[in-house]
Amino acid sequence: MPSNSRANAKSSVDIAIAGGGLTGCLAALVMHRRFPQANIVLIDQQNGTPQQDPRGLALALRTQQVLAEYGVWQGELAKSPAIQHIHVSDANSPGSTMLHAQQEGIDALGYVAMAGLLQQELSNACARASTAGNQTGSFEHLQGTAVASLAAENTAMQLKLSDGQELAAKLLVVAEGSNSPTRAMLGVQMQREAYAQVAVAARVEYAQQHGNVAYERFTAEGPAALLPQGSKHAALVWCMHPERAAALQQQNDADRTRAVQDIFGAAPGRIVNCEYQATFPLQLAMAERFIGHRSVIIGNACHTLHPVAGQGYNLGVRDILDLAKYISAEDAGAMAGLNAYQQQRQRDYAEIIGLTHGLVAVFSNQDTLWRNIRSKGLYALRSCSLLSKPLMRKAMGFRTLW
Repeated sequence: MPSNSRANAKSSVDIAIAGGGLTGCLAALVMHRRFPQANIVLIDQQNGTPQQDPRGLALALRTQQVLAEYGVWQGELAKSPAIQHIHVSDANSPGSTMLHAQQEGIDALGYVAMAGLLQQELSNACARASTAGNQTGSFEHLQGTAVASLAAENTAMQLKLSDGQELAAKLLVVAEGSNSPTRAMLGVQMQREAYAQVAVAARVEYAQQHGNVAYERFTAEGPAALLPQGSKHAALVWCMHPERAAALQQQNDADRTRAVQDIFGAAPGRIVNCEYQATFPLQLAMAERFIGHRSVIIGNACHTLHPVAGQGYNLGVRDILDLAKYISAEDAGAMAGLNAYQQQRQRDYAEIIGLTHGLVAVFSNQDTLWRNIRSKGLYALRSCSLLSKPLMRKAMGFRTLW
């Protein structure tokens, strides 16, 4: 169970992390190991057992490696299905390609983890870290509380928590998710661009075992993906116009199953059931600034992307790794380190946003010229490893393309 320890009133800490979700917990673990002499506080609004989250998350191989390195990839989470092959196709042209883990000499390109399981293991790892006695610094997981107010001072961010505690943090890390109240307290607005699409989430059952294949199918309305779960199930994320999503939601499971089969065709084999879960709007959202005086915003509190490339949580993990790399043990909130972090992350954001934006735009264009280009491009990826290798490296979450 997560720790119920409490920091003393008016405590001074090196790093305070607001948000005990998937990003906040991992950030706390990474910072605790990177800076063993630092005093770190994780401020978690939740109390007790983490809420069950039914989402299936696409974890890049690099993200899974990080989770294993920090003692999170264990128990039921370690049984998460591997993505060993990715089948990419276009519903409006004959081209398709397959990416294979064996081409890289590895067991998997990524994994599909249930968000609830991941949260449980992250919380367990935080509990273990908070009770370990072999560190010169400290790690405290404060549950059932949140940042109620803040004030910037020269050497610290003064925080008042909802339970009355007060903290003076050299660095405040905001990791509360897309609706972050602490981000709003910092006066940071989100720049939003809505897509003319929503995403339908569902659970699909195959007649046969999926063989650890993930499917990405591009349609005129938006991309659709099947991510392996269990041995004969998959998580479906299908992007489409809102009107079609509303009609699909009203259909019974049998009609939805036929609609999914029609979209993906014969490639995944026979689909025998489709259980609707939820519909959610799609948008690109970026914080207008993500560093400030003794503060940094990471994860979904900083960016929300189109799900086409499955980069959401993986991008947040890279936020954490870069932050740990560039801030200093002497003063975690020093602007020199935060500025270096900002420069590194801006490059990554530009690249990933360009990728997701470009995929949506290129594959939604039904002009004959673009259909021919897509078809030839997919065939080229299938036949030329020099072209497919950089795409595979990106899918695995690595910075270098070779």
